[in-house]
Amino acid sequence: MRNKMQEINKKAAMKASEALSKLIDRPVNVTIPGAEVKKVQELSPVIDSEDIVAGIHMSVTGDLTGAALLIFPKETAFTLCDLLVKRKPGTTRKLSKLDKSALKEVGNILSGNYLAVMSNTLKIKLIEHVPDFSFDMFGAIVSQIISKFAQEAEKTLIIEIEFAFKPIKIKGYLFLLFMMKDIDAILESPTVAD
Repeated sequence: MRNKMQEINKKAAMKASEALSKLIDRPVNVTIPGAEVKKVQELSPVIDSEDIVAGIHMSVTGDLTGAALLIFPKETAFTLCDLLVKRKPGTTRKLSKLDKSALKEVGNILSGNYLAVMSNTLKIKLIEHVPDFSFDMFGAIVSQIISKFAQEAEKTLIIEIEFAFKPIKIKGYLFLLFMMKDIDAILESPTVAD
């Protein structure tokens, strides 16, 4: 399983790097240092439930049903917006309609590439839907996603994502929330075996 996840992370990072570099017309290096499965109740140690974050979320259907949620801490989101809309670093202190749209596009690129690589590697059908945007406390966003898309999700796959826009490094988190039986099925799938 570890080898298969490493393969997915490597391919997804490469595809996301290419797509983001095209989007902002400058080199972007995306790395995915790791992925782990956690219970939904254990997400707060990853990001404090009261921290303000930007969340880009979309429902996922197909062989797995649930949601993808990309999270950027507030200051990270501001830094990313400066880069995306070509502002002087430190300019963004509030998210405009353009900023939210740019962040949603990043969410589309990262989640879409990750799910596409996962789908191809594990030979399963995954369909991502139009993303929504939230700017709120992390705990509130996760509760909203679970109630809307993933009510029966007991476990989530957490993927740590790092972006390097020379010389700036940015970190975000991609959460894939699926039902426990679905995640167990992925983990036990013969196509996932090392």
